[in-house]
Amino acid sequence: MDKTLEIYWKLYNEIISNEVMIHKSQNLLRNFEEEFIDGPILELGCGQSNFLVEFSKTGKEIFAIDNEEFQLNFLKKRIESYTGDAFEKLHLLNITIPEKEIPQEIFSLVIASDFLHFFSIEDSKYIISQITSRTQKGSLIYVRVHSKSHSYSNSQNKNVHNYFKHFFTEDDLNNLFDEKYFDRMLFSNTVQDIRPKFEREFETKWTEKVLDEYKIFNQRQRQAHLDENIKEMSVGYIQCVYRRK
Repeated sequence: MDKTLEIYWKLYNEIISNEVMIHKSQNLLRNFEEEFIDGPILELGCGQSNFLVEFSKTGKEIFAIDNEEFQLNFLKKRIESYTGDAFEKLHLLNITIPEKEIPQEIFSLVIASDFLHFFSIEDSKYIISQITSRTQKGSLIYVRVHSKSHSYSNSQNKNVHNYFKHFFTEDDLNNLFDEKYFDRMLFSNTVQDIRPKFEREFETKWTEKVLDEYKIFNQRQRQAHLDENIKEMSVGYIQCVYRRK
């Protein structure tokens, strides 16, 4: 993770409480809580997961995977403060997928939120094949990915495509989640053209922190960066909930 993103997530931990994080984050899985079967929850690329913090009160065993240890440390503190006690059912795994395999447990719920677009479609197929083998009838899978409607999809900047390796279509997800193994319960294709005020204000604070970190104090330069920050882009994303057959 580069320094600017590290600053983002440290600031996020500092000023965004658990309650605000849960309230402001979409959690389509709430609509399916009555469908949850017995078994642990797994999240891939969890960060400071609003899902895992919220679902920690279910008492389920939780497996949290991220390749940034400081994010896992923040998540642990969030869950313990949210549940009001040391959470003994939390497993923090500082590993890189797909270099390391997903744990061998059979999961009741697998979350891959803003995760698969960091991988090629071939790597995504391999990850989904592991999810298939580690779920059972009734297990739920939540996926959120950048779509072809995202402004970055057409970027001429090679660094963007080195970072976000695939922008998804509905057909891509249909091919990844074979109907032989999965029922699709929910599909949502969204394009957001203007960020909410809450996000705009947070990202302005982040930009100011980055400018301070890199000792950019010239007012004209700072204003140029802040002006760039307020520009809007189309953020296209697809969300799906699947149920294992």
